[in-house]
Amino acid sequence: MTRTPEPSTAAPPESRPLRSDAEDAAEWSSRLLLSHYQHTPQAVISGMALSALIAWVLWGTAPHARLVQWLAGVETMMALRLLVAHYFLYGGGRARWSMRQWCAVAHAQTVLSGVSWGTLGLFYAVIDDHAARTALLMTLMGTCAGSAALIGSIRGTLPVFGVLAMGPLIGVLLTRGDLTQVYMGAALVYYVYLVMVKGPSRISGAMAEQHANRRDRDRLVARLEDAERVGQMGHLIWNEAARCSTLSAEAQRQLGFDSPTVDDARLLWGRVIEEDRSRVIQLSAQALAHGDRELRFDTRILGPFGLRDLRVVQRFDYNPTGHVTRTMTTTQDITELKATQRELHTLAFQDVLTGLVNRAGFTQRLHDRPVQAVLMLDLDHFKYVNDTLGHATGDRLLVMMAQRLGTCLRSQDTIARLGGDEFAVLIHDAADHGQLDRIARRLVEALSAPCRIDDHDIFVSASVGIAVRGCDGSSTTTDPDTLMQQADTALFAAKAGGRSRHQFHSEDLSQRTRDRVTLEADLRRGLSERQFSVHFQPKVALADGRIVGAEALLRWHHPERGPVSPDVFIPVAEDSGLIVAIGAWVLRDACAAAADWNRARAPGDPPLRIAVNLSPRQFLNHDLIGTVTAALARTGCRAEWIELEITERLLLDERGQAGETLDGLRAMGLTLAIDDFGTGHSALSYLTKYPISTLKIDKSFMRDITTRSDQAGVVRAIISMGHSLQLDLVAEGVETKEQACFLREQGCALAQGWLFGRPMPRHDFTALLLARAAVELTPTA
Repeated sequence: MTRTPEPSTAAPPESRPLRSDAEDAAEWSSRLLLSHYQHTPQAVISGMALSALIAWVLWGTAPHARLVQWLAGVETMMALRLLVAHYFLYGGGRARWSMRQWCAVAHAQTVLSGVSWGTLGLFYAVIDDHAARTALLMTLMGTCAGSAALIGSIRGTLPVFGVLAMGPLIGVLLTRGDLTQVYMGAALVYYVYLVMVKGPSRISGAMAEQHANRRDRDRLVARLEDAERVGQMGHLIWNEAARCSTLSAEAQRQLGFDSPTVDDARLLWGRVIEEDRSRVIQLSAQALAHGDRELRFDTRILGPFGLRDLRVVQRFDYNPTGHVTRTMTTTQDITELKATQRELHTLAFQDVLTGLVNRAGFTQRLHDRPVQAVLMLDLDHFKYVNDTLGHATGDRLLVMMAQRLGTCLRSQDTIARLGGDEFAVLIHDAADHGQLDRIARRLVEALSAPCRIDDHDIFVSASVGIAVRGCDGSSTTTDPDTLMQQADTALFAAKAGGRSRHQFHSEDLSQRTRDRVTLEADLRRGLSERQFSVHFQPKVALADGRIVGAEALLRWHHPERGPVSPDVFIPVAEDSGLIVAIGAWVLRDACAAAADWNRARAPGDPPLRIAVNLSPRQFLNHDLIGTVTAALARTGCRAEWIELEITERLLLDERGQAGETLDGLRAMGLTLAIDDFGTGHSALSYLTKYPISTLKIDKSFMRDITTRSDQAGVVRAIISMGHSLQLDLVAEGVETKEQACFLREQGCALAQGWLFGRPMPRHDFTALLLARAAVELTPTA
């Protein structure tokens, strides 16, 4: 198949400006002057022959000497006129002299010619032969009439010539005294008036009017051509009887014809590109077959300005028998409009960053094309990449992910970026559960491979939710929007199930999603209705079992659900953003408790330090220093009584935001601890880079430290590292005395867990402090 060339952006030539009235008048005068000198040779040669002939006729009755003198003078004058005309026409005289000068020469020649021929009239008085007199009279009358026909184009020359040429004869006739001759003189006066004055005046006016009409017509045509050129609209009329087409100037330019007429319709159709020619010819034939009066279509032509888009309107005239007699076709060049439409379509339906289909294009294809399955994809922890490495790096990562998606899927599949780090795939043809499972696994694997950007190894993973048409577990799904919602539900389940995995939609997932929406609404209500409370879990010194602090833990008692586990509601609070407001409330309550307990301590007792967990969302996206400052000021709590716990993932920030916040908190006097150490992105460089004071060993290491040597070895290594970095160590999840003794022997100073006390309300923790109880750590036999 022939490759369609790209549309040309070449512009058609600009039109020449219209002449002004003064320029048009000058051009008309120039044309009259040229006409005068063009007809001069014919008039002069005729006059030379006529003068010789009349001299021969008068030879027998007129004085010979005077007749010869007249003839010599006339012939000489006419010869000079012939030379002047030749100089004007062929000798370059027009370029050397101005039009005004040549008009003056023409008037001078008219005077000389009139005087020369007028002298002939004087012979009427000296001859007596009636035939000779009649020949003389007819010669002068013929000379005047011939002058009017041949050289009367310059205004004012004919009346002058007529008066000078006929004046002497008229004077002779009027002064003879004979009534007949007086009548002849008077008749000649009227003849001169009609032929040399009135007639030329009417002819000159008619010529001027004709010129004005032609000028107006030319101007109208020029304006119409300019309008067509500006609007890039041409027209052509096909006459069926004449079998030819008449083209306007713009149509000639558009289609590339030199002539305004084309007598072969195949030449016109041949301008349409080959790929579209058959369609256009068929459209026109169908319109004629149905007797349509009008046909509209868009097509492309290959003309002198390259490939151009045309909008064509054809109007048909029919005779009474129903046969077309004339076709009026209007063509408008819409190349720029089409280019703009294509650009707008690209902007409207294509993602600018990745080049994939955007949300609008995805929605259009979801509804307009057959869809077998919808896959929703989300990059896990992409927001953290944006927050730590910057949006420019995040954008480059998205482009790489889009490219990987393209390598994993087929050309007939639709790949779209819906916004942020959210992608979607439409499977348009049939695919069974096994094929979709393989596709999803391939996508997760490809998107989870490490990315190298600006010397950074970036690790993200992907979660995929899949919804299949007609396979939702309990009902047949046909609505595209429902299919997309189900894929989104499956995606949420994949992320909730541990990320970096795929999940098919089922009715159970929909129920869980509805439960989550309900839980989020309950969370919002619980925050406004003060359904939350803060419990405190003791933190003890392993050396003597003395309570040295506590960790503040959030608890929720729902009026209908009863106690709700933090493992259930905390992820929902994180995803919905409610964790920011909840976290600020927990911080204020913990500060108030710390202030009350420390003010009640006996003199000499070390202060109690209360640990508060910080959410990553709370840490990175809000004014944490301002929130902490406000909580301390409001409750009267000292900074050294509070310890803030963060996760290791926050320490991966390479833009300096985390470091600045941590430095600010440490400068206020707060202690900073890494929670659940050993389960995240642990690195010595992070521990030395940031002002960390405490490591909290994750409870997952505690379970088997007394029975498994490998687990015990890991804990020993963490404790040893903490000592090397001069960090305090807190063991979480201690439940037995054996575990506590092992930790104490390895040098771990602090611990918390059920062995020392479960999380308890504030008043119970106050009672525990007043009891000044200590835990006996000697293991039982």
